Amino acid sequence: MVRELYSNREELGFMSMESFFGLRTTVMIQYWRSTEDLLAYAKGSNHLKAWKNFNQKVGDNPAVGIYHETYVVKQGNYESVYGNMPQYGLAQAMPRIPINPEKRSARKRLTSSTK
Repeated sequence: MVRELYSNREELGFMSMESFFGLRTTVMIQYWRSTEDLLAYAKGSNHLKAWKNFNQKVGDNPAVGIYHETYVVKQGNYESVYGNMPQYGLAQAMPRIPINPEKRSARKRLTSSTK
């Protein structure tokens, strides 16, 4: 499914994602253009087929858990600051705005009308 998302980004409304693999936890964070795009993909045949396959394999096995969290963040109501880093996380999905002397503090950036 990840390959499908990246191959059809514009059509699906998928913007970017990050994956983390730990000893007991796997996390996937995705960025979507809109809630409607996310829900359309979730109800699409490829996702439903994969979800059915996952549930058949896992069933009620208590060793495997899954949860979803979905947040709708309005434009201009978030901030991500990256120092000495490559594009990562939200910076891969959204346009970046460099910090200049006029916007050196978080208060100035978050209250600016030119976010």
